[in-house]
Amino acid sequence: MRIGIDARLLERKITGIGRSLIILLEKFPIYDKKSEYYLISYDKLNLKNDFYKNIPTIKPIISQKIFSPIWSNLILPFYLKKHKIETLFSVNQVVPLVKVKNCRYISVVHDVIYKADKSFLPFIYRRYLQLFAFFSVRVSDLIITVSEFSKSDILKNYKIEPDKIKVVLQSANDKFKRIFLSDEEKLKIKNEFELKEKIVFYVGMIENRKNIGAIIKIAEMFDNYRNDVSFVLVGKIGYGGKRFISEIETRKNIKHFVNVDDDMLLKLYNISDVFLFPSLYEGFGYPPLEAMQCGLPVIASSNTSLKEIIANGGILCEPNDYQKIFNEINRLFDDKNYWLRYSEAGLNRAKNFNLEKSVREIINIFNSVSISKN
Repeated sequence: MRIGIDARLLERKITGIGRSLIILLEKFPIYDKKSEYYLISYDKLNLKNDFYKNIPTIKPIISQKIFSPIWSNLILPFYLKKHKIETLFSVNQVVPLVKVKNCRYISVVHDVIYKADKSFLPFIYRRYLQLFAFFSVRVSDLIITVSEFSKSDILKNYKIEPDKIKVVLQSANDKFKRIFLSDEEKLKIKNEFELKEKIVFYVGMIENRKNIGAIIKIAEMFDNYRNDVSFVLVGKIGYGGKRFISEIETRKNIKHFVNVDDDMLLKLYNISDVFLFPSLYEGFGYPPLEAMQCGLPVIASSNTSLKEIIANGGILCEPNDYQKIFNEINRLFDDKNYWLRYSEAGLNRAKNFNLEKSVREIINIFNSVSISKN
């Protein structure tokens, strides 16, 4: 079977969905020896092995936002026909609106955030998703989503058959795990980042949807209560994020870093005391899972997919219940047994998200679509 993957995400700054694609691309060669895989991109990709064949197409000649739908609906179908691609796999949910003969479309819909709240996305991008996702979910032969919550949200917003949607639970990169760091190493990192004794850690975009305002509010509460706590935020600035940055810069107990490589990110997970993730909407939520894999106790919102993914592996709170979150963080700081309880709970919960299982399920979906076509 000839499988074409929309790999344009590899040509941009890597975010959550791009990271999930990279994880899949690392594992497909291990678990699928039968199919041929083609990475379809704007420009030529720098591939690390010869398992994948690259199909460079046409580089954007106008604004990416305008060029992307043109590419998806005019240029991509041409290359699907030219290379006789039998299955198109899009991790970014958008597929061509016109079906290519003898080619099945499989799209990954992580969420329908563009339906949830107007403040979560810029107006033009939200309209773009509303328009093209509307057609994509209908044109796709099969939809993969990442949680039962997302499946129910898709069905709530689109009139499609439930059997058309397959839930494949995601998994975090297995490089995020519990590691041993000496007291000297921990102190060196804290000094490098100018951190205090206790660390509350957050990883994700700095944007409206992530409820950064709640983190700032809780940091303010700690500033008035104890002076041994640093709130560390790692993530790029997203929609609505600039206003939070201006607030963060006025607070002595909050540190924000944009560029932290995975090796240092792993160390920060392992020297922190609490992982705080009060997001307002998540189709899945990779950072809390990364934290759980590292044995870092998680406090997260009791909403959307987070209550499903974290379950009994962490502490779930209403996203704007600042007092409860404040109290839980303090208890994790001061009660060693309580900290160990949720450290172990997170490690045990993370075992339910198996990368090999996820990859094999996706490969089986590729094969099932191919069989149903013949």
